[in-house]
Amino acid sequence: MAVVMLAVAWLATPASAQFFKTQPPPQQQQQQVDNRPFLMRLFGLGRPEPVEPPAGGARIIKVPPAGSPGGQRRTAAAPAVVVKPQNPKQDDARVVLVIGDRLAADLGRGLDIAFADRPDVRIETKTIDDAGLASTQDIDWKAFLEKRLEAKPRPVAVVAMIGRADGRAIELPDRTVDFPSPDWETIYKARLNELMRVTREYAVPFQWVGLVPVASQQDTNDVTYIDGVIRDEASEKGATYIDVWEPFSQNGAFVASGPDLDGQVRQLRLKDGVGFTRSGARKLAFYVQQSLGSALDVAAPTANLMQQVSGGGLVMLLNDPSAAGEDKLITTADLKPPKPGSALHRLVVEGLPLDPVPGRYDSTALR
Repeated sequence: MAVVMLAVAWLATPASAQFFKTQPPPQQQQQQVDNRPFLMRLFGLGRPEPVEPPAGGARIIKVPPAGSPGGQRRTAAAPAVVVKPQNPKQDDARVVLVIGDRLAADLGRGLDIAFADRPDVRIETKTIDDAGLASTQDIDWKAFLEKRLEAKPRPVAVVAMIGRADGRAIELPDRTVDFPSPDWETIYKARLNELMRVTREYAVPFQWVGLVPVASQQDTNDVTYIDGVIRDEASEKGATYIDVWEPFSQNGAFVASGPDLDGQVRQLRLKDGVGFTRSGARKLAFYVQQSLGSALDVAAPTANLMQQVSGGGLVMLLNDPSAAGEDKLITTADLKPPKPGSALHRLVVEGLPLDPVPGRYDSTALR
């Protein structure tokens, strides 16, 4: 009680007021260390010796978090980082035009990856998710191609992947043609021919990419029918048709996963059962990239896709001991003309390629 009474009495004296007036500001208090005993600090006896901050030395500045006002100001004041492409395209790069629907958009992205290291090749895409040939409301592909092929730079090749959303009726000015029907097929083939005719007039190679199954069984049935119409018409008119059904199916049905270009099993299709993942788009582009080799004057790429080969084709061992050679030379008398209709006559006399062997790597199902 005596200590408390002395403290109260001291606070009432002028010395206490003078003590509080002489206290340093809070900023300086944070820099001073008061090492006086408790009673001396309580009664204001003595003065703490000021501790001067070091003249030099490193200072630690705490950066405010991004969510704080200070952090926002620092972030806004930071200069923008511009990432330049590793291989920018040349001004005179050859253009490959990709047209079609949503699947064509995935194909274009896959081709972008495939030719990312080629500054002399540029992929140009014109796609609309549900656009096709059954309807011209979204886009008239024939009119678009005519206008685009007149412009510069003219594409060195046109790649089309169209038909996924064409399982619908064709609306004509005077009537509606139901899908599927013979009249529908006739009109659809005529529109296919219009696109091929435009590219022939401009001497630009045209390549049809076949369709692939989707998760919906009904939609797959429609796509199967449309893909057959495209394949037959393209083959009849001498256009290049790239069959990609088998690499993205299992027993002809939709499959979400499969081997990628490295032979590793990955998810190739999106969860919606329609689109392609990055790995799927790159695999899809691989088959088109092979076909574009002649148009771009480059060698066709190779990939580790042997897991898809059935192995049911003819296998010939090169070190078979029974395959002994003859001990005499062949003379002109031993040569006989190939029989008409045989594979040798087709190859040597007619100059036509041999039919692909199912299951072999050069089969059209694997190209």
